[in-house]
Amino acid sequence: MAVKKNKQAPGKLSARAKTQAFILRHLRAWELIMAGLALLSVAVGVSASQLGEPDALVNIEWALTGVFAVEYGVRLWAAPSRVKYFKSAIVDLISILPPVRGARLLRLLRLLRVASALNLALGTTRLGAQSLTILRIAVIWVAVVVISALGMYLAEFGENPNVRTFWDALWWAVVTITTVGYGDVSPATEEGRLAAGVLMVLGIAFFSFLTATFTAALASGVSNEAKSLEHRIMELNALKKKGLVTSVEYKRTKKAILGG
Repeated sequence: MAVKKNKQAPGKLSARAKTQAFILRHLRAWELIMAGLALLSVAVGVSASQLGEPDALVNIEWALTGVFAVEYGVRLWAAPSRVKYFKSAIVDLISILPPVRGARLLRLLRLLRVASALNLALGTTRLGAQSLTILRIAVIWVAVVVISALGMYLAEFGENPNVRTFWDALWWAVVTITTVGYGDVSPATEEGRLAAGVLMVLGIAFFSFLTATFTAALASGVSNEAKSLEHRIMELNALKKKGLVTSVEYKRTKKAILGG
């Protein structure tokens, strides 16, 4: 008995391919929407922790968790390579952890989606490469500080008398990442100490990277200026060779180009 094989008509996309094409076509809007939901989720989580886990906020958190779970499932299903997507979307996987105390701290990494979306938006601007790099570093710096401050707040609120508001935690994060370390606010819980350790390491790495970036930018600027001077002198030499400038004009112009 012959077995009939279902063959897809030539030129007709499968449901997976159509879904993936739709996601890629609206990727910027997609990421910005999910970044907004990530911000909302973190805000709800912080408020829930501060207000003693009221049912209304917990239900909102569960609803947002459901949205993240559906989004992750759709993108995993539609991805051309599910293994590659799984490896590249660890933050998205963390986003679907249930809204409980320990997991809530990990879910702060969801804010990295906000930084990713902003970097994607910056990539579509007409800024120069150096300005774009510095702006992206600034976005990463702000993201790290805010995530660490939120983590400190969630871990220390109600446990540490020095952390009464989010602004106390934000002050601690700025002081820590800049390696100033006044010592007026310090973590008392294990989660808070973990956040402090990560922030200290990232602070050292960040400023090392920032110094290297500025050094490279300055070196590039000097190099470009030297190339510009060389090009102008070559043009002047070509004009002299063609007899379009006199020897006196050549010497005077060359001296002006070299700033003599």
